[in-house]
Amino acid sequence: MRWAIRWTLGAALLSAPLAGCESGDGAVIAEGRKALRANDYAAAHAKFDEALKADPESYDALWGKAEAFRGEAKLSDQQKVLEKIMSIPKLAETYAGVVKPALEDNYRKQAETIMGTSPEQAEAFLRKAIDLNKKSEANITLAELLSRSGDALLKKAKYKEAAEKFDEALKLRIARKMRGQITGKKEIADFMAFKAELMPRFEKVKGELVEAKVYDEKTKTFFVTAEAVIEDASKDDENFEANAERAGLVAVTQALNDLSWKVAGKERPEGASVAYSKDVVSIVGKSLDKRGKEHVFTYRVSLPADAVFEKVLEIDQDKFEKAAPPAGDGGAAAAAPADAGAK
Repeated sequence: MRWAIRWTLGAALLSAPLAGCESGDGAVIAEGRKALRANDYAAAHAKFDEALKADPESYDALWGKAEAFRGEAKLSDQQKVLEKIMSIPKLAETYAGVVKPALEDNYRKQAETIMGTSPEQAEAFLRKAIDLNKKSEANITLAELLSRSGDALLKKAKYKEAAEKFDEALKLRIARKMRGQITGKKEIADFMAFKAELMPRFEKVKGELVEAKVYDEKTKTFFVTAEAVIEDASKDDENFEANAERAGLVAVTQALNDLSWKVAGKERPEGASVAYSKDVVSIVGKSLDKRGKEHVFTYRVSLPADAVFEKVLEIDQDKFEKAAPPAGDGGAAAAAPADAGAK
């Protein structure tokens, strides 16, 4: 569809009558147009140049030369002529509706020609096209270019720079599917950039965690063990085991949260919590044992380091669940959690 649209535009511009013949030698312009239709570009240039000697601001002659350059695939020369037309106030006011689309098309084609060799220059051309037409197809091309630049930066471990490229791409007018793909890449770049910044903090507690067998450096895995003591319980209770396991889950959830704040290097606020997905937490083992008069439910789980680091990012961004305000506070403070949930 893109190429069909461009071809139609080009054909329409070539076949359109050159308005304003009063601004130059009409016969000379007509001869130039005839040569243009015959693809005799040298002759066309000669005639349009002759007309421009008589009137340097002849729209017909300037437009004719721009079309001749387009036919010769001399996009840089075509650009100069079209920009010259737009630099002449009286011509820009009258012919902008025709010249701007041609100039936009020129910028896009030049960008596509050099994207592989001169991405920065291609980006400049595409931004010029978008400046002329906010809905230009150049939005898509530029998003693709920026996304590829971001990919290259990711491979070089330049995560912040990569995230910036993806962010620039997301500001453009692009389809939902492409937006979703680039958003995913940006999230990866953001996380990797954060992870690089987190490492010095993590190093401060890593030795302790390795020694306690909570962190395995070789597999980049955390292991968390938690116990729940069930007092005054009777195995005759038909819900005993289910309740015991539930208590074990609560205990291991608390332990995971304590670990998250420890890795973050921050004190965990009372009642604060982050939620781990079942997809990232694996049950290594669980058991219900009797120790004297008490029953103890033990849970041991494992999860990849990145899963913990993601929660540290949430903690740093203050995106964790907070304790509900005291019942007597009321007012705006009491309404805040409900409002946040509604968003």
